[in-house]
Amino acid sequence: MDNQSVSKFESRYRVVILGGGIHGAGVAHDLASRGWRDVLVVEKSIIGSGTSAKSTKLIHGGLRYLQHPRDFPLVAEGLEERALLVKLAPDIVKPLPFIFPVLKKGGMPRFMIKIGLWLYDALSLGRSLGRHSWLNPEDAFREAPILDKSVFKGFYRFFDGQTDDLVLTQRVASSAEKLGATIAEHTEAVAMTHDENGWSITLKQGEKTSVVTTKYVVNALGPWAHEFLNASKIKPKVSGINNQGTHIIVRDLGLRSGLFLQSPEDSRIFFVLPWKGYTLIGTTEDNYDGPADECRPEEHQINYLIERCNRFLSVKLSRADVIQSFSGMRWLAADSKSGLSDTSRSHLITEHLQGTDVMYTIYGGKLTAYRALAKEIAEKIVKSFGDRSESKTHLQEMWAEPKPLAVDLDIPQRFSKL
Repeated sequence: MDNQSVSKFESRYRVVILGGGIHGAGVAHDLASRGWRDVLVVEKSIIGSGTSAKSTKLIHGGLRYLQHPRDFPLVAEGLEERALLVKLAPDIVKPLPFIFPVLKKGGMPRFMIKIGLWLYDALSLGRSLGRHSWLNPEDAFREAPILDKSVFKGFYRFFDGQTDDLVLTQRVASSAEKLGATIAEHTEAVAMTHDENGWSITLKQGEKTSVVTTKYVVNALGPWAHEFLNASKIKPKVSGINNQGTHIIVRDLGLRSGLFLQSPEDSRIFFVLPWKGYTLIGTTEDNYDGPADECRPEEHQINYLIERCNRFLSVKLSRADVIQSFSGMRWLAADSKSGLSDTSRSHLITEHLQGTDVMYTIYGGKLTAYRALAKEIAEKIVKSFGDRSESKTHLQEMWAEPKPLAVDLDIPQRFSKL
């Protein structure tokens, strides 16, 4: 994206999007694909550098969400989007086989795993990347030689997608820019007020400040969403909660398939994945209530991942094996009646109305289904103008060509920069 000075901003846009993560970039891309040009995305760092660069790198329906029937529609949506993204960006969204081992002691019984995988295939509705199957031990250990043979009694194989989340987010933003949207990196939205001109947003870029006005605001700041609302003296419609997920990167452990592992003690699912010449392990799941800018991996989270891996793998890891660690935050609408793990992964979009001017705030949402969420918001906006144009982000010609990342954003040094 081109860094723009504040002086190049228009004084007014129809839509200003706060936050250059996957959802902010996605809304801009959707609107631009309908022919809208007066759309501005504001990102205080570089596109995709926040939560969107710190996921588990999966494009998936979410097999583990099938534990809750309320999330079945979310899984089906994710599987539909997975199939589409593999076609739209095949260089960065690729199928990956997974091994789901059956433990000898504890864990989910084989019949329950079988039911879950059958449901996963059924919900893909013919868009599967490959149907699940029972895997003989020889093939399992060929795909994942680090599995501890003494721990497991059988293995299933299924398929999902894997990506580079930072590259994907930047591709989406570049696509929006190609179609006429304005992308402003290194620009912070300080606060917002409302008057007869609509929403007035104060932007800061270095020592320079500027004010832009707009009719629609999309607050896609994720974990920073309420910080902006508080600075603007706007009361949030719902309470939010940050779900912190820590990951570690270790050397290449020889995996050809990803591992979908279950921890019997706390019923958590975690992944061990081949990724860009390394092995990615994650994730933890903890409530984080500190400042979003200060969220970092904690030693007990890193040790948790090492300890869980060492129960299931023949290769025993230590703290010295950790090349990099990183934490992402999933911003959810809090459910006071359930714990963190039970908080629904379905997204929520709240509205603040000032006459006919609207601010949308996004809670939740998945990397995989970002396009569907973006379309939902864009539909609300364009219909208010009597615009009947349709989203075209599902068309290949609406996407930008690949661009190389800056060298300092490669792996593994990336997470020291973001």
